[in-house]
Amino acid sequence: MSKISSTQKRWALAATIIGSSMAFINGSVVNVALPAIQHALDATVADMQWVISIYTFILGTLILTGGSAGDYYGRKRVFGTGVFIFLLTTIWCGLAPDVYQLIVARGGQAIGGALMIPGSLAILTDLYEKENRGKAIGTWSGFTALATAAGPLLGGILVDQLSWRFIFLISVPMAIAVLIILAVRMPESKTANESGKPDWKGALLATLGLGLICYGLIEASKLGIDNAVVLSTLGVGLLVFWCFVWVETNIEDPMMPPSLFQSKTFTGANLVTVCFYFSLAGVFFLLPFNLIQVQGYSATAAGAAFIPFPLLIGGLSRWSGGLIVRFGARPLLVVGPILSSLGLLLLGIYGTGSSYWYSFFPGIFFLGLGMAISFAPLNTTVMSSVDRSDAGKASGVNKAVSRLSGMLSVALLGALAITIFGQQLTSDMKQKKIPNEIQQKMRTEIPNLAKADIPKEVSAEVNKELKKGVKDSFLYSFSMIMYIAAGLVFMGAFVSAVMIRFRPSSTESLPDKGG
Repeated sequence: MSKISSTQKRWALAATIIGSSMAFINGSVVNVALPAIQHALDATVADMQWVISIYTFILGTLILTGGSAGDYYGRKRVFGTGVFIFLLTTIWCGLAPDVYQLIVARGGQAIGGALMIPGSLAILTDLYEKENRGKAIGTWSGFTALATAAGPLLGGILVDQLSWRFIFLISVPMAIAVLIILAVRMPESKTANESGKPDWKGALLATLGLGLICYGLIEASKLGIDNAVVLSTLGVGLLVFWCFVWVETNIEDPMMPPSLFQSKTFTGANLVTVCFYFSLAGVFFLLPFNLIQVQGYSATAAGAAFIPFPLLIGGLSRWSGGLIVRFGARPLLVVGPILSSLGLLLLGIYGTGSSYWYSFFPGIFFLGLGMAISFAPLNTTVMSSVDRSDAGKASGVNKAVSRLSGMLSVALLGALAITIFGQQLTSDMKQKKIPNEIQQKMRTEIPNLAKADIPKEVSAEVNKELKKGVKDSFLYSFSMIMYIAAGLVFMGAFVSAVMIRFRPSSTESLPDKGG
């Protein structure tokens, strides 16, 4: 590969930021438009669930394959293909005449995103030297975090002022801009792999295995983790994925080389990813219920409550990415998780009150500050702890880990929150000597958490007691989940201290095959 100029690198950074931002925005922007879409297309609630789930499902399923494809066919080529697919299917989403076409088009968007997201980090890894890579990935991390956070706000404005269709069509000029940059300003970051052949068997098994796991996790959030269909789907998915791992250890050119995990740093960084994303998904799933259903926040106010989180990540990620050269990744990936763990602990202790500035802001602030310190160093460490030839595979593995961790969290922590809530509410009703028939009716409302309906036939006094019991039981459940999440993120700090060994200015910046 010929020498890449600084101008070309900046254009490549711009293209990867815009492309990835499209994929992230379309993962978060749709939620606020669901009522408008449902009304306009005469759709059911189940249809709306699939509008959301199909994107998560396919993206989580194919992202590992997408990362590997760039290593074989050229990262610019695969990234550009993803942008082009995303452009066409985004137009289809915006013009969809019925909900079924919208669901199919959303699946097409996810295919494009699976090619774009791992490819973007692989491109930056190849174009930027190790001493500058942290800042580049930090810039990417900051802008994509801001784009993801801006999605719901942007979506609300477009739905209110124009039409729900514009939440999709707004991405069209972005995609066209990326394709122009790719055509005239950006070099191929890596030539296509001329040796070996694509791992089609591994790709098929990975897609099938991850697909079944993702489907099982999506259904678990609705049916419960102990449902027979959920357990059987997850079981078959894990079996197929085990077959994928076996195949990868026994073929010449695997899409997920086992040698990646010979690097203690790479393995450690992915374990930290599990700790962070599992915890964050659980927090962001339950916190809106607390703010809206218990504390009485409006949807707009609840969305605004999260603003410190993306602002900190967006504002500090480039700075924290640059600190890798000075301090190495390990101190940042110890301090960051500790601060985030403190934030989760504060949410558990004080997140039962109604005052935002006292009860929620400190926790959200420290959670965001810890993530801001960790996000860019974590991405940089993942991408720099393996050979450049495997950068696409490494990115695909890490993004698949983060997606699956998030879905597993919603299933497991969501189910645990319901269990704790139910146990606490049942105990509270027994202590207050609520009539047995009323207790029985309330038990059927347990899956609704704080939205549990009080039977209409109860007296005003019992109604008041039950409402207080529902609120107190939810807040107790919420606190327990925050404490569990805090402990898991703190575990990430321990993993970093023991396993992370990456510093660009030292010989440890080379892939470490054992420590």
